[in-house]
Amino acid sequence: QFVYNKPVSKAKWACLPIIIGGVILASVKELDFAVSALVAACIANLFAAFKGNENKKLMETEGLKDRMGSVGNQFAITTILGFLISVPFVLLREGNKLGEFVTLFKTNPLISSNLIASGLLFYGY
Repeated sequence: QFVYNKPVSKAKWACLPIIIGGVILASVKELDFAVSALVAACIANLFAAFKGNENKKLMETEGLKDRMGSVGNQFAITTILGFLISVPFVLLREGNKLGEFVTLFKTNPLISSNLIASGLLFYGY
């Protein structure tokens, strides 16, 4: 609404109390609530909404839909670009733990299968 000057539908406003209530219920029993996790999730949601709006604007560009082939191809391109753009930041923040992660990935089948499944399910969703 603020960035794109488009009104938010009443259905979206009606969903907010349900979503916020669910977050409150989920965190009521959480004694060790991490505010940093909440802030990170809010930032991730903000960028996901921004990406969705920008993709919608992009697909309205004349002739682009024909050149891309489908919305699925556009989603694949933006997902790959998002991954590639985030890799330097991840390495900067967590690069010192990369060796430990690789060892865990190779030796613990639960971690490797869950990581692969989460990536495939996220993309499939």
